[in-house]
Amino acid sequence: MPDPEQVRVRAYACQSTHKTLTALRQGSMIHVHDQDFKDEVEQAFHEAYMTHTSTSPNYQIIASLDIGRRQVELEGFEFIQRQVEQAMSLRKVINTHPLISKYFHVLTVAEMIPDEYRKSGIKSYWDPEHGWSDIMAAWSEDEFVLDATRITLSVAGSGWDGDTFKNEILMNKHGIQINKTSRNTVLFMTNIGTTRSSVAYLIEVLVKIARDLDDRLDDASSVERKIFTRQVKALREDLPPLPDFSCFHDSFRLSSGAGTPEGDIRSAFFLAYDESKCEYVPIAGRAIEKELAAGRQLVSTTFVIPYPPGFPILVPGQVISQEIITFMRALDVKEIHGYRPELGLRVFTEHALAVLEVSPSSIQELPT
Repeated sequence: MPDPEQVRVRAYACQSTHKTLTALRQGSMIHVHDQDFKDEVEQAFHEAYMTHTSTSPNYQIIASLDIGRRQVELEGFEFIQRQVEQAMSLRKVINTHPLISKYFHVLTVAEMIPDEYRKSGIKSYWDPEHGWSDIMAAWSEDEFVLDATRITLSVAGSGWDGDTFKNEILMNKHGIQINKTSRNTVLFMTNIGTTRSSVAYLIEVLVKIARDLDDRLDDASSVERKIFTRQVKALREDLPPLPDFSCFHDSFRLSSGAGTPEGDIRSAFFLAYDESKCEYVPIAGRAIEKELAAGRQLVSTTFVIPYPPGFPILVPGQVISQEIITFMRALDVKEIHGYRPELGLRVFTEHALAVLEVSPSSIQELPT
């Protein structure tokens, strides 16, 4: 453990204020808690801030941020308490309603965070036996916690994937808009403006969806029921194995051979601007396996990001592993940023990597 007398706390966070507090769209703040701010980074921070901010700010947005900050200072505790209560009541209704719970389920803390990271032992923020759990115990003791105001709803039992449920069911049919989905979940985000009526409407919609599913299955043939069962199984059990991060290629490692995982994404990103140093390798067929079996290290030139869930499985300079290829083949999402299915994965040529290994300084300098 580090010496507490020598530890320095240096935390920076950008908060989209309009998503959680009272502010106009695009209203956001940078929060700084840095014990070394004055001595080390104040000038550089302000210079970077002024470089990227507008000289013609939107004063309506700035005014709304000031109002939101003041509102939370005066009434924040009451607002947050009410917000958590609404989230807890939504959990309770979904997981105990006889019709909704047939197809939907709010994921618990235990289902999302492994035991070794939950010292408090809290398994759920709400359950039928104990009611509400002491959330503060989790926040003070556990290494990872869930925001109680965010509700992750498993939709696998409905036979719809998260993206279809979001767009075709909630948004198009019922006017409910959400942003975050995964292959088999959607995320409901409550805020200080969430009311009892909005919670009641969401519950009413879920009841209607569950009732429609009941009616559809009652009228379905045995073949249609088998298809539905298979869809549910595919969403609940047949999940593509999420690959671990492989490693950066030695040409893009800050300390090659030292056993540390850090990589120089920036150099790889800008090197890929030169098309002569890049090529495409298709993942269909067995061509990519032949390359790997021959001992070639395939190195990504771009960020490859399936959506949902929207996080990268490859970054510039990262070595492409067989596990990553297997994961990409198992994906059934429509959007994969940084990947062109008609061409394949964009990688650095063997010649480009060989030149870098001989002369790391050959990475092109960034244009001024």
